[in-house]
Amino acid sequence: MSKKDKDKLDEMYDEDYEELSYEEFQQVLEEEPPKKPKEKRKKRKKRWGVRIVAGVIALMLIFQTSAILFDTFRLDAIEFLKTSYRLSQDENIQEWKEAVVTIEGEGKYIRSQGTGFFIEEDGLVLTNHHVIEDQDSIGVSTENGDVYDGELIETDEDKDLALLDIEGGGFESLPLQHRSSDEEDHIYVIGNPLSFTKIANEGDVLGAEHTGENVLGISAPIYRGNSGSPVITEEGEVTGVVYAKRTISKPEQESIGLAVSIEDVHEFLDGAIE
Repeated sequence: MSKKDKDKLDEMYDEDYEELSYEEFQQVLEEEPPKKPKEKRKKRKKRWGVRIVAGVIALMLIFQTSAILFDTFRLDAIEFLKTSYRLSQDENIQEWKEAVVTIEGEGKYIRSQGTGFFIEEDGLVLTNHHVIEDQDSIGVSTENGDVYDGELIETDEDKDLALLDIEGGGFESLPLQHRSSDEEDHIYVIGNPLSFTKIANEGDVLGAEHTGENVLGISAPIYRGNSGSPVITEEGEVTGVVYAKRTISKPEQESIGLAVSIEDVHEFLDGAIE
């Protein structure tokens, strides 16, 4: 018997042929193709099932990753990174960045990340109430990469402001303007949008018709993570604290940034710092 016939006999082994003689096996070879072992057929079916499930999971992961990348690297996000790089060549912007910190909260059900900034060199940090709301612990990351535990001193949900304190001293801080800037004044915003850090952008102060009373409207682009960012004048003074953005449709649809006015900031701090 040839090697080829022997291989076929090995592959077609089954209980139905267990008692056949060599001559009867030869006849079976000529009349019908060998059957695949039942056990191998079952394994192959299982193998295909695993491949299908793995393929579905892989597609879901690809879709999720693509959505995140699209959000992070869409055209307007790329544009603000280019703008930040240009602005960061300025020595004043570099100095202001040293006063800006990253706020990271960890709660029982939710984690948060936003922006804050030093208002005094001894460790007082101003941010938004909603950045630290319901957080059991608050981390404050400074310019040099050090992380401190933030102690909550005061918070105001209505004004959306919170004051933190960290141990230490000698931190770079930003002075506060006494009154809000005028319409069309040029401003800068430094914050941590879309998981980036210390991103600088620029824009102008908008009129009250866009935002209403006691709210500072700005044309600088605002993204998730910018909450708590200082709005800085060309003189290097804080004129507001970013807390949200809004889409308006007149005269054409556009997104504007919203900030707590400096008057509300002073009112909040007067009650928080004795």
